[in-house]
Amino acid sequence: MSDGDQRDGRSGIGTLRRDVMKVVGAGGALGALGGTATANEHDDGTPGGMTDDGAPAEPATSTVHTVRTLIGESTSPDRPADFFYQPTGLHVEPGDVVRFVFETPDHNVTSYHPAFGMQRRIPAGVRPFSSPIMGWDPDSLPDDVTEPPAEPGSGGPGAEEGDEGDGADNGDDGGGPVPSTWLYAFETPGVYDLECAPHEAYGMAMRVVVGDETDAAFETSDADQLPQPRAGPVGFARRVLTDPALEPDAIVDKGCVEWSALEAIQSGGEDGESSTE
Repeated sequence: MSDGDQRDGRSGIGTLRRDVMKVVGAGGALGALGGTATANEHDDGTPGGMTDDGAPAEPATSTVHTVRTLIGESTSPDRPADFFYQPTGLHVEPGDVVRFVFETPDHNVTSYHPAFGMQRRIPAGVRPFSSPIMGWDPDSLPDDVTEPPAEPGSGGPGAEEGDEGDGADNGDDGGGPVPSTWLYAFETPGVYDLECAPHEAYGMAMRVVVGDETDAAFETSDADQLPQPRAGPVGFARRVLTDPALEPDAIVDKGCVEWSALEAIQSGGEDGESSTE
């Protein structure tokens, strides 16, 4: 998969769409695609991929988007590395599925919601959701493994020369460890802010805009207007989620916003006031 494929936020549609929607439509919970879990924004015990009235998701009208969990070289002396979702801003249509690919381990996807002790930063009526902490699919690792595999692009054991870790094949050729994936169907229009619980302080947060509904009571371009942690975002995530590139209208206009497009990254990414604990 090329970088251009990632920029449109719709990588892996073809065969992937058919495979993923079989899982989502069937309400599969875990492992149907090798380390794949499914969820739904109304996940209250109903199977993943089902709407809140129990009807199956409609595969014919749903698009599968890919978001990768990545770790890159630090753009700031305030952080040991850049921890981020790629893309960091994404526009989808109601009913679309986002496939989170855990190309680097020890990440998750969590909605900002009072159930998790945080200000609601998802549309009213949408239930809180969170993936488990995920990384490599355990079934793709040797039973006697003692050290973690090399991360894609690192050049170490388990990474092939020139491997940029784009998640296109996900190890389906059996040549190495396979990233786990987690699926979520976005049904209700509106703005969704998400974070990685282990790395939120380092800025690992993202925004998904569903449909054309860009008004959100919580949205602001001023980090000082955010609630203080723990109700509000923590650390560098405060700057990420108030970055002009992630304004809802900007995301709808672009369709997909990469981490490198954020002003906070282009300016050197000092945490500044965002380091409030």
